[in-house]
Amino acid sequence: MSKLPSPRLTWRDDGSPVSSDFGDIYFSVEDGLAETRHVFLEGNHLPDAWSGAHHFTIGETGFGTGLNFLSTWALWRETAQPHQHLHYVSVEGFPLSKAELARALAKWPELEALSAQLCARYPEPVRGTHLLHLADNVHLTLLEDDALPALRNFSGQIDAWFLDGFSPSANPDMWSSDLFGELARLSHVGTSFATFTVAGAVRRGLADAGFDAQKIKGHGRKREMLAGIFKGGAPHKEMRPWFQIPTPAPSLGSVAVLGAGIAGMSTARALRQHGFEVTLFDAQGIGAGASGNPAGLIMPRLAADESADGRLHAAAYLHTERFLSQRDDPDIFHATGVLQLARTKEEAGRFETISTLAHLPDDHMQFLSPQQVTAQAGLPTKFPALLFPKAGVVYPKPLLEWLIADAEFQIAEIATLTHSDSGWLLLDRDGRRFGPFDQVVLANGTGMTAFNEVAHLPVEPIQGQVSLAPAGALPPLAYALSAGSYAISLPDGRTLFGATYTRTGDALPTEPTRAAHQRNIAALGEGLPFLMAPLTRLDPASLEGRVAYRAQVPDRIPFAGPAPDHAAYLSSYDRLRHGDRFADYPPAPCHAGLFVIGGLGARGFSTSFLLADLLAAEMGGAPLPLGQDLLDAVHPARFIIRALRKNA
Repeated sequence: MSKLPSPRLTWRDDGSPVSSDFGDIYFSVEDGLAETRHVFLEGNHLPDAWSGAHHFTIGETGFGTGLNFLSTWALWRETAQPHQHLHYVSVEGFPLSKAELARALAKWPELEALSAQLCARYPEPVRGTHLLHLADNVHLTLLEDDALPALRNFSGQIDAWFLDGFSPSANPDMWSSDLFGELARLSHVGTSFATFTVAGAVRRGLADAGFDAQKIKGHGRKREMLAGIFKGGAPHKEMRPWFQIPTPAPSLGSVAVLGAGIAGMSTARALRQHGFEVTLFDAQGIGAGASGNPAGLIMPRLAADESADGRLHAAAYLHTERFLSQRDDPDIFHATGVLQLARTKEEAGRFETISTLAHLPDDHMQFLSPQQVTAQAGLPTKFPALLFPKAGVVYPKPLLEWLIADAEFQIAEIATLTHSDSGWLLLDRDGRRFGPFDQVVLANGTGMTAFNEVAHLPVEPIQGQVSLAPAGALPPLAYALSAGSYAISLPDGRTLFGATYTRTGDALPTEPTRAAHQRNIAALGEGLPFLMAPLTRLDPASLEGRVAYRAQVPDRIPFAGPAPDHAAYLSSYDRLRHGDRFADYPPAPCHAGLFVIGGLGARGFSTSFLLADLLAAEMGGAPLPLGQDLLDAVHPARFIIRALRKNA
């Protein structure tokens, strides 16, 4: 992720913006809303086209001021049924700021209620994929990047296209043959399109890509426009078939989610939001594992490079902060700000590099000198820090209770899974049978590999013990602090700090120990030396604590997606052992209807919501909220493919 260029705008007296970069208007100065309705809504036969569809997906080239989106949303609100979902995917390489968006949309008072919701959720411009869940089952995916790379990196199937870039003469990149090829890749036979332009190059380019483009009556002074459908084209060759997502079932059905921690609960919420019927299973109840601590941090784990790991965590953090801030409940998430302090010269240099890479918008991250840390937080330090002003503290118990709402929940320890033509049957240790379910999601942390289907996943349990200092034992903190370990001032005056990181092998002790409390005290004092004096007065034997196990994988990147059939993968892709990337490989062999989410490590609260939305989209056939590069990075089959390539 990185910052995007801001558009250079001039504003007409009537309040409409003009692009100084492309010398073109964003919408008709005569009646932009009427033009939008004629060209894009009527041109794509809306609302008739979405009548009866559970999910309908619109793709747009050029989000601009959002006028097309809002007019579509308004029509959807008037005509859609309560069970229907609208997915609107739009590309924008020069996104307007929130203030510019609001100023432009103020011209349309009839859209005021919807534009207020859009502006409230609208992300700060940063390169990447941004998913916004809005009212009326409307889901807006903003692909903020240049059009061609954005579409090449996107996965989804479009039902109708709004081709609305600046005019072909002003912005030819938005109308290139390569871009039309991507439109074709993302279309199915019958996908419609409409556009204001009738330029010959556009019509020929669309025809070459497989679209039947016809001239029809235009709007106002424009006598003609183009509209048509996709007739089909050359089949697209999947370059990485081992990371393919299975074709979703034709209709939504029942899903069993195993695990009632943050992974399972966020997945259940996302699935229910998409219209699935969900049943949760856990042997110990809600938040019994690593998700049951008194508090946790919502903050990004950034990399000092452009690696997939750092970009994934940046995207997940922005998604999570946006989701939790919409709730606006400090009993669930309190945006205290998180201060991450450097501890060495090497770490200080790394932080400075991170700040220059601009993985996050300016209002989400600040690089503070030692003097600024002291002035803003009252903390004496000789090293700089990263301040995440919108990050903060999450309280797991009320969060999980909110996520589960009125979902069906079963206290049961599922021992075996059985798949047949009728679906998945679950059998618990007491011999009770549940199901059949159309699909199953394994979200049960370190217990996942007890099932034969996914026993090959390299999930390792890492013990973590947190410590609780009594009220008044440690001074209250202006921010939540991170410096190797972390410290959080709780509302009742106690301080939560830790956590240990211990490999225990097969032994999984669950009781806090004095030795682990002592390690937490030492680690906190080393990272935050200004706390050393009060820390030395703490008696480890008198501290409260809690032990839980994080599920970790070797590359520290969480996984989410279809469960790969290990034996079938080894057979299907054996040629990868010999470096053959271009053999005629089959599609990814996965267990039908079985999905996994895990390996969240110590960042589960920051990553689970984006990964849960990804799973729900994969299972329901919705546009995917991650680019292809990050999809590959989180795919559960990556460990098998990596081993094959190493000839392991």
